[in-house]
Amino acid sequence: MPRVTFVMEQHIGHQTYYQNVRRAVESDGRIAATWAPVTYTGASRLVDRIPALPRGLRGTLHGAVQARAAIRGAPYDVAFFNTQVPAALVGPRLRQRPYVLATDITPVQYDGMSHLYGHTPDRFGPLAAYKHRANCALFQSATRLLPWSSWTAESLIKDYGVMPERVDVVPPGVDLQRWQPGAAVSGERLRILFVGGDLYRKGGDTLLKAFRALPAESAELHIVTRTRIEPETGVRVYYDLKPNSPELMSLYQSSHVFALPTAAEAFGIAAIEAGASGLATIATAVGGLVDIVADGETGYLIPAGDVVALRERLVRLTDDEALRMRLGRAARARAEQRFDAQRNAERIVAHLLEAAAAGRQTSVSAQPTASRR
Repeated sequence: MPRVTFVMEQHIGHQTYYQNVRRAVESDGRIAATWAPVTYTGASRLVDRIPALPRGLRGTLHGAVQARAAIRGAPYDVAFFNTQVPAALVGPRLRQRPYVLATDITPVQYDGMSHLYGHTPDRFGPLAAYKHRANCALFQSATRLLPWSSWTAESLIKDYGVMPERVDVVPPGVDLQRWQPGAAVSGERLRILFVGGDLYRKGGDTLLKAFRALPAESAELHIVTRTRIEPETGVRVYYDLKPNSPELMSLYQSSHVFALPTAAEAFGIAAIEAGASGLATIATAVGGLVDIVADGETGYLIPAGDVVALRERLVRLTDDEALRMRLGRAARARAEQRFDAQRNAERIVAHLLEAAAAGRQTSVSAQPTASRR
């Protein structure tokens, strides 16, 4: 049985991905998995003792310790990384074995959204050029690349010179047995759901403006976020709901419409959860959301920051229950076709098995042939 070390970055969106992949892989049974979460904290007392070390650099050093320990730890045939960053932190040792790399975004794409993520991209110059060459080598040396979306796949090919045949789009999924549509929601008011840790980057402020412009008493807004906001009539805020929790699932099931008018988004797992819950979704046409929401079929795609367009779609869904139901059913069907965590994990496992077999073949080919006497 092939041995696979999963080096899994634990930022907010990737925690859900990690949980879903782990659950599905462990139920698959075709590989022996070792799990190595990368949290960017608590890995080295020495790092914590360095005075006046910038927070970002301190986190990077912790992450490097965690990623390298994972590769030096239990023997493995293939390594799997859920993002490019911990793979880059491993260094030259990474290329001693096959590795498969998934990612929701490339560095070029992240730099393009930098002002919305509080990120400062490298300026043009030797350092930026070196980092880009290193990332090209990292992506090109991977046995297989599994971007979450067609948007990211295009960047890998165009910006990093990856051969298209080594790229397979495998989006995150959700457990469709747990994420299910609820019973029909009664009541005259439209129940709108928003889920986004960073309220402003995710477009929560745009949604609040559109909500305030709706006819009085026609809707109520439920917001799941980490950002503290002032109380407001018709708005309920949830600050402590955990990914994949029964409370969060229940909130989806008791809503009519999901809205994610985000200004910047690599993918948007919350939109998959909405589809699995049978909700029509209004989202912005950015990042991987264009793969999730089929405009006019499972919901609507609108320009980022367009309050008028968002309000118009909300009014349409308020007034037309049959339309809401039709879009919701189509959203669930799309989730079943494209975003089943178990099925997508099986695709990941298939690539890992293929990488392990290729690695064994390469190892055998590299062994010296015994001389004949």
